[in-house]
Amino acid sequence: MTQTQRIPKSEKWAFGLAGLGQNMVYNYATAYIMVFYTDIMGLLPVAVGTLMLVARVFDAINDPIMGKFVDGKEHKSGKLLPYLRWIPLPMFISTVLLFVNPALSPILKLLYAYVTFILWDVVYTISDIPYWGLSVMMTQDPKERLSVVSLARVLCNVGLAVSIVIPPLLIKAQGSNGQAYFITGLLMAGIGSALFTLVGIYGKERVQQDISQEKSKLSDLIKNKPLVILQSSRFLGAFRMVIATAGLYFAKYNLQDEAQFSILGGLLIASMILAMLITPWLKKYFTKKWLYNASLILGFFAHLAMYMLGFETLWITYLLLFVSGLSLGLGDVIGYTMVGDTVDDFFKKTGQRMEGLIFSSHTFTTKLQSAVGLFAIGLVLDQTGFKVNISQNAQALQGIFSLISLLPAIACLLSLLPMFWYDLKDQ
Repeated sequence: MTQTQRIPKSEKWAFGLAGLGQNMVYNYATAYIMVFYTDIMGLLPVAVGTLMLVARVFDAINDPIMGKFVDGKEHKSGKLLPYLRWIPLPMFISTVLLFVNPALSPILKLLYAYVTFILWDVVYTISDIPYWGLSVMMTQDPKERLSVVSLARVLCNVGLAVSIVIPPLLIKAQGSNGQAYFITGLLMAGIGSALFTLVGIYGKERVQQDISQEKSKLSDLIKNKPLVILQSSRFLGAFRMVIATAGLYFAKYNLQDEAQFSILGGLLIASMILAMLITPWLKKYFTKKWLYNASLILGFFAHLAMYMLGFETLWITYLLLFVSGLSLGLGDVIGYTMVGDTVDDFFKKTGQRMEGLIFSSHTFTTKLQSAVGLFAIGLVLDQTGFKVNISQNAQALQGIFSLISLLPAIACLLSLLPMFWYDLKDQ
C-alpha cells in the first residue's frame, strides 16, 4: 500500500458505526452498573467499589496478554478481523447478564456480580484491542488515520450520548426497578452488538508485516517511552473517567430526579462531539502534544470553577460541564492518534509494529482508570454517610458533587505532569 492511498468512505463509516455500537454497550454498562448494584441489588457501596477495583485490575492485566496474543497470531482472514467477526454475540449475552437481579442471598448476589462483571470485562477486551488496532492496520497515511479515528471518536461519542441520554428516560418510564434496567440493557446490548458486526464485515487490513519475524514481549512496552508517558498521564486522570457514573448519582440525589441525567449527560456528550469535529482543524495549527495538554488545562479550570461555585445555580453547573466536555473530546481524539504514533515510532526503531500489544496498553490504562475511579466513588459514598433510595444528608450531597467537580480538577492537574517528558514529534 502506498502512503497516499485513501480509505473508502463506506469503510470509514462501518468502522465508526461499529464504535458507536460498542460504546452504546460499554457506556450503558459502566455508567449504570454501580447504581444498579447499590440501588437495585442492594449491595453496599464500599463492597461495589471494591468489586470494581478487583475486577477491573484483574481484567486490565489481561489486556497486554490479549495484545501479545493478537500480535503473535495470523489467520487466513487477517490478524485482527477474525476476533471482530465472532465477538458481537458474546458481547450481547455478557451485557444482558450484568443486569439480572437474581433472587439470592447478599453474599451470593455479590459473587454473581463478580463473575458476570469479570466475564463482561474480558469480552470487552477481546473486542476493543483488535478494533482500535485495526485503525493502524487500515492505512499508513497519517492524514487518513486521523480521519478514521476522528470519525470513529465522534460516532463513539454518539453511542455514548445514546447510552447516557436515553436509558434514564426508559428506566424512569418503566418504574426505575430491576426489570427496567434489564429491559433497557437488552435494548442497548442488542442494537450495539448488531452495529459492531459492521467492522468485521467491511473492515480491511492493508498494512502488511511478517508475523513470523515479530517476537514481541510484554517488556517491550516499557521500551516505548512515549507510550509509557502517555499512559501514565491518562492513568493519573482516572477521576475524569467516572463522571458518567458520578453524574447519575448527582442527578438522582442532588437534583432529586434521575431523568435530569439525560440533560446533564446530553450536554456533556454534545460538547465532546463538537470538540472532536473541530480537532482535525485545530491539528493544522497546533501539535498533538500542545492540544492534549490544552485539553487538560481547560478541564482543570472548568471543574475547579464548578466546585467553587457549587451546584445551587444549575445553569452554571451545566455550562461548566459543557466546557469540561470540550476538554474530554479534544483529549480523546488526540490521545488515540498519539497511541498510533507510538506504533509507528516503535516500528521505526525496532522493526516491530505491535498494534495489538500497544493498543492493549491503552485499554489497560482505561480499565485502571475505571477501577480507581469507581472505587473512589464507593469510598466517598461510604465515608459521607450515603444511604440508598432516601434523601441524603448535606455531607453526602457534597461528597457526590465533589465526584464531578473537585476530583476531576485534581486529576487534570496530575495528568499534566508526565507530559513534560513526552518528546515524540508529530512528523
